[in-house]
Amino acid sequence: MKLKTFTVVFFLIMSMTTFAQKQNEGCPAEQYKTMSDNGAWCWFSDPRAVSLNGKIYSGWVSCEGNIMVGSYNIKTGDIKTVDLYPGFDKDDHATPSFLILPDKKIMVFFSAHSRIGNGEKVASILYSTTKNPEDITQWEPLSRKTENVKGNRSFCYNNPVMLSEENNRIYVFWRGADWKPTFSYTDNFGKTWSKSSTLVKSSLNPSKRPYTKVYSNGKDEIYFAFTDGHPREEALNSIYYMKYKKGKFYKADGTVVGTMETLPVEHEQCDVVYDSPKAFKTTNNAVRSWIWDVAIDNSGNPVMAYTRLPEETKHEYYYAKWNGTSWLNYKVSAGGDCFPRYPKTKSMRNPEPHYSGGICIDHENANIVYYSKPVGDIFEIFKAETNNNGKSWKETAITYNSKKDNVRPFAIRGAGDNEKIQILWMYNDRYVHYEDFNARIKIEKKK
Repeated sequence: MKLKTFTVVFFLIMSMTTFAQKQNEGCPAEQYKTMSDNGAWCWFSDPRAVSLNGKIYSGWVSCEGNIMVGSYNIKTGDIKTVDLYPGFDKDDHATPSFLILPDKKIMVFFSAHSRIGNGEKVASILYSTTKNPEDITQWEPLSRKTENVKGNRSFCYNNPVMLSEENNRIYVFWRGADWKPTFSYTDNFGKTWSKSSTLVKSSLNPSKRPYTKVYSNGKDEIYFAFTDGHPREEALNSIYYMKYKKGKFYKADGTVVGTMETLPVEHEQCDVVYDSPKAFKTTNNAVRSWIWDVAIDNSGNPVMAYTRLPEETKHEYYYAKWNGTSWLNYKVSAGGDCFPRYPKTKSMRNPEPHYSGGICIDHENANIVYYSKPVGDIFEIFKAETNNNGKSWKETAITYNSKKDNVRPFAIRGAGDNEKIQILWMYNDRYVHYEDFNARIKIEKKK
């Protein structure tokens, strides 16, 4: 009898301890504040959120296709939102991206998903700047960049960066009309633009259409991580890297692979970070990959977050880091099944089985990543930290026991270690497809 009593008590104590640990690690997403009750975003337009002087600025696409911009005052909790373009494109690929200008005004860029936006006459990248510093309530009239590279597609995804050591030149990178990474730059904050140029292409396989992530140190360097193409179309989809500095393009070891005068850079000349064909030869399994983020560590070495997809229902999060001589690749966590998830009863194939819950890097501390993976049947948000270049990770739950899916976390740019709010993410009332959703933007702040 005493043994049974001890066993029951021990079990209850352990259960309560485990529950308490989980509660201390995270809480249901419903207990976090909502920055927008109507918004979603894709992960190929960045930065989606920036921090400046105690305010967070972010943007999203509403389920009606409105291009929205919001600000959150960390101290007061005040939230402001502005509809920059009602009904522009009912597609989360139209997510706006942000730049903070030297005078503290906010600049925003967006475009429709490879088509002409509703209400527009021609395809373009639209952009605007706030009339006043640190204030999203008033904006200059929208401007448009219509010149693209040659091709039968249009604009998609916008990634702006500014280099202070190039006299605050602003570069904007997007997927061009030829479906290749494309860019243009302005030396006068958008009054005029350089001719659009293709950044990377493959002469061996011109049909390649790399998916690209972009980051900059804001001074003199820009970092690129990209794939062969979409994993739906590339059975062996690898991850590549390249850096820009002072008119030249480099591999991680300093080898020059191109210049601004010799563009585009040949795809195959760039660093191979994850070699999918090599993995196939080793395992006889076509392990596709997809890029999710690129950043640099405190020493200026590039790091990446990406997925490996041994099966459409088996997603895995990986972390790659250049250690000065070679690329290290380590698994961070299992990622579970794809997101969004089609009902099992549907006869049609899931159109996007390679979409994951999502992973991102903390760009102020590249030893930290945030990701979404299912716990039971609900996607939750996690934080993981490494102290050995990614070889091992300590995981902490941010959301726990939520009622609905939490996906696509984004680490706010400029949110230092002392900031209490580090990430935003999507909380889904319904997400079927990038054109069919009803989601919210959550903020890492409890109600």
